[in-house]
Amino acid sequence: MARQLKIVIGGYAVGFPLGGQMWVILHYALGLTRLGHEVVFVEDSSDWALPFDPVKGFASADSSFGRNVLGEAFDRVGLPGRWAYTSLFEGRSYGMDQEDLKRFCSKADLFLNVSGIIPLHEHFMKARVRAVIDTDPVFTQAKISKDEWTRDYFNRHDVRFTFGHNIPTGSTGVPLSGIEYIPTRPPVILDQWPVVDGAGAGFTTIGNWDAQGRDIVHDGKKLSWRKSEKYEKIIDLPGKLPGVTLDLTMSGMKEDAGRFAAHGWNVKDALALSRDIWAYRDYILNSTGEFTVAKEQNIQLKSGWFSDRSASYLAAGRPVIVEDTGFGTYLPVGEGLVTFDGVDNAKAAIETVLADYPKHRAAARKIAEEYFDSNKVLTDLLKTAGLA
Repeated sequence: MARQLKIVIGGYAVGFPLGGQMWVILHYALGLTRLGHEVVFVEDSSDWALPFDPVKGFASADSSFGRNVLGEAFDRVGLPGRWAYTSLFEGRSYGMDQEDLKRFCSKADLFLNVSGIIPLHEHFMKARVRAVIDTDPVFTQAKISKDEWTRDYFNRHDVRFTFGHNIPTGSTGVPLSGIEYIPTRPPVILDQWPVVDGAGAGFTTIGNWDAQGRDIVHDGKKLSWRKSEKYEKIIDLPGKLPGVTLDLTMSGMKEDAGRFAAHGWNVKDALALSRDIWAYRDYILNSTGEFTVAKEQNIQLKSGWFSDRSASYLAAGRPVIVEDTGFGTYLPVGEGLVTFDGVDNAKAAIETVLADYPKHRAAARKIAEEYFDSNKVLTDLLKTAGLA
């Protein structure tokens, strides 16, 4: 039996307490715990990240909503008290006692920094191995190439993982800035996404309509991070698929919401849905499948990025139809996971899935079991870090 490790997971959840982000943290924390390890999740607001409150609709110093979501989620999955949140804005810490946390950190085998968000405090960096996971490939590499502070931040870790499976090969043309990246995949705890009977209520997705400040220029060409631009190209899709429900569950659509609804999209508010992380899960479990676009950065440069949300759909046995980011280099494509390019191909992809839906449902779950099962993904991660 493998030795029990002490693992500190750094990340953000209180700062953005919505379904998608919270499940990212739960998959790591619970997944590593189920492998037999002792895990603590840590989050620090620093001075650049006021916590967002999805009920109020804005960020402020008050972290109570996010703390309640995090605490209830950890309690519910059997991890009571295994978290600590420090708020610079409120001038105090919550959750695990800080002295107990520092003692745990001083004996930690691994500091696993998910997304590279939190400050690298001295007690976090005492871990035997320090690893960071780049969850936003292409944008991350572009930022590192131009920003010395961010480059130094990543270089303070012993191991640098990335969700951009093709980034380390050099095939994307993304600048690596002398950093050796190692591909990893988003882990999913399969029994948290049980396969529900029935055809589901329609094709769905959940996301942010228009992220600001994340477009990049690559080889003189602007590459967008905005889903809004991608959906404009397929705005007429519902009219080509009579009888098929296409949900567009996004935050920040503003005046675009009415216009897309007029074209037949079933427009919903992602903030209202995602502030309850269990409603977020139920929405995915009871969907027909996921239909979604991808960021232009990942499409054009074929980074190999694959969404943790899409991995959850697959685990639920719900087929995923998505634009190709190059993930075919390591994932099977065609059954359960189908790619498209443009409105006509999107229509054909949906019709293909519906023509043999049971086959695509079974294939979706099989992909999750083989490629995203937290037991496999996290065991490989620990081996790569030299800890298993």
